[in-house]
Amino acid sequence: MRPLKDVFTFYDPENKIWCGIPSAPPYNPDQNLAQLVLSILDKNRQQVVQINADSDSEITGAELRLRAIKIAQNLSGRGFSQRDSCVMAVGNGDHTAPVLFACLALAIPVNTLDPSFDREDLGHMLETVRPRLIFCDTGKTLEEMKAACRNMGSEATIFQMDGDRIEGCSHVEDLLISTGSEDTFRPVNVTDASRQTAVMICSSGTTSRSKVVCLSHANCIRHVANFFDCLHGERIFAFSSLYWLSGLMILLVGTLWGATRIITRRPFSPKFALELFQRYRLNMVCMPPSQAFALIHEPGLERANLSSLRLFLCGGGQVTAHLKRSLQRYITKGSVEIPYGLSELGTAATHTRGEFYRDGSVGYARAGMELKIVDDDGNSQDIGQQGEVLIRARDIFKGYLGNKEATEEMIDSEGWLHTGDIGRFDADGLLYIVDRKKDIIKYNNFPFGPTEIEDIIQQVPGVNAACVVGLPTETGSDLVTAFVVRAEGYETCDENRILEAARRKLPDYKQIRGGIFFGEKLPMTPSGKVLRRNVKVLLSEIVNNGKTLK
Repeated sequence: MRPLKDVFTFYDPENKIWCGIPSAPPYNPDQNLAQLVLSILDKNRQQVVQINADSDSEITGAELRLRAIKIAQNLSGRGFSQRDSCVMAVGNGDHTAPVLFACLALAIPVNTLDPSFDREDLGHMLETVRPRLIFCDTGKTLEEMKAACRNMGSEATIFQMDGDRIEGCSHVEDLLISTGSEDTFRPVNVTDASRQTAVMICSSGTTSRSKVVCLSHANCIRHVANFFDCLHGERIFAFSSLYWLSGLMILLVGTLWGATRIITRRPFSPKFALELFQRYRLNMVCMPPSQAFALIHEPGLERANLSSLRLFLCGGGQVTAHLKRSLQRYITKGSVEIPYGLSELGTAATHTRGEFYRDGSVGYARAGMELKIVDDDGNSQDIGQQGEVLIRARDIFKGYLGNKEATEEMIDSEGWLHTGDIGRFDADGLLYIVDRKKDIIKYNNFPFGPTEIEDIIQQVPGVNAACVVGLPTETGSDLVTAFVVRAEGYETCDENRILEAARRKLPDYKQIRGGIFFGEKLPMTPSGKVLRRNVKVLLSEIVNNGKTLK
């Protein structure tokens, strides 16, 4: 391996800080994100910037820009402004990009949700964000959204994003009517781009439902839109909706760097993925480990022509050396790279790059990033020593909406983000993530905390206590696994009752797939707190080594 340290990454031995190459952002971050987007679309007027794989319909830069302006002007005419907020629970459809850009042009903050959310999760987000404006896919998503609005007493205006008109809802087509003044439109001026929220994405907590991560206009320009190197005219793709940072990243990177985005509402399947790779001669794709793992086990991969792929990004969970090398075997003319970051940063703090990879590493510090390792007392650790990974950069997230306490726990007084991940650096500056200090569980790239599942288990008659953890798998998904203590006299309480309760009350991605194990007592601290990490270790030993609970 060529030298990495002191060439691409640098170490300050006195403060024990690793940093990437200092660099200025390619675009001025001190502006409304939509102002930049619309200007780039105007420059790429004749270029096809979006292709819908479900219909093969194409949209040029000029058409996408015009749609965004029409929607913005018609929303403004209906009284919506930067004093409001918006929720989008949508897949990757024809109107997703123009609706987002239109709201940003009016300086309306947008909370992006996945269309698979049920009414409970939607209700939680509505309570937190309190939108006046909702864009929603037709079908089950719309039914769940309307139910959530009724439950929360929300009077937000709902716009359907697709399908036939349904009574009681407006339709996005109503916003595409010409105003006759599109040529004179100018986005709302953002006076402080580093402080004004553009997009609100979800980040899961360990003891509560999702928190709302507020990303500013400056963050989206400086970080999200520069997540990876993109070439003008490339064809890029991800199955992710805007709920995931990867979905937002594909949209912004693709738009600002003049790429052509391929979109689809269809869910992931390895067979469909290979079809898209070859039909559109994709140059860049982004997938979580769970999808990538399914892809390498797809029989058709051996015969697939992936010669157009320049870059395959695989992140959002643990990417094993086996998975990376298996993918690389089929991507012969491009590279498989692993980014490591978090929603609160809006980008990757480290990434692998070609030859600068060792098994288990997540790469080195990216340009403009600072990283250090600290112990439980906050003392900086040296090369090779384990501790919590801290990250610092300009224009990180503004905070969690309505949750000052959680924000202060995440960002310290010196501007360091506390990731909750345990890691170490080697002598060359490569970072290795050893464990997650946080208790977040991820399944199929959906992050969530264990508390909701524990609450449901503990409502089952005969359950005295429960602790839920996620056991990692090679696919990158965690399997929800439960340690349950029966109440005295309820020896007949079995896993079937618990599984049935979970099936009734939880969405698919939160189901208990790792098993339910019964024991006499949970490991606890002297103060009565459950030692969740001990539970995880114990259940891992049971699953992997056949150890029994006592």
